[in-house]
Amino acid sequence: MPNKRSTYHNRLNEALAYIARHMKERIQLGHLSEASGVSKRTLGYLFLHTYGITPMAFLKRERLRKANMLLKHADPSTTTVCSIARECGFAHMGQFSLDYKRLFGESPSDTLHQSQAGEASPEID
Repeated sequence: MPNKRSTYHNRLNEALAYIARHMKERIQLGHLSEASGVSKRTLGYLFLHTYGITPMAFLKRERLRKANMLLKHADPSTTTVCSIARECGFAHMGQFSLDYKRLFGESPSDTLHQSQAGEASPEID
């Protein structure tokens, strides 16, 4: 019989899998709770204990990390910040930009344009 710790670990993994599968969609705490099979409160405790943040803060951070990775590897001549933000589940571009800059210390457009600039013109000593 599984112990309580492994059961909670499995429940947390269910929530993480739901986030991964539905990253582009609007996700609410109730969706994560339903997908993981635990109450919203229990899910909140699991995320706080494991990651030190709430489930919704975790979701935002993961979306921002995905956006950062996509921006770093995108071609600025064919990709827009807006298209990447939407692909990562952001609907409000102003808030996305503020949150992105808060986490990464630069604007999403700076990341996008540096992605190709660094590769196209290597530094010479």
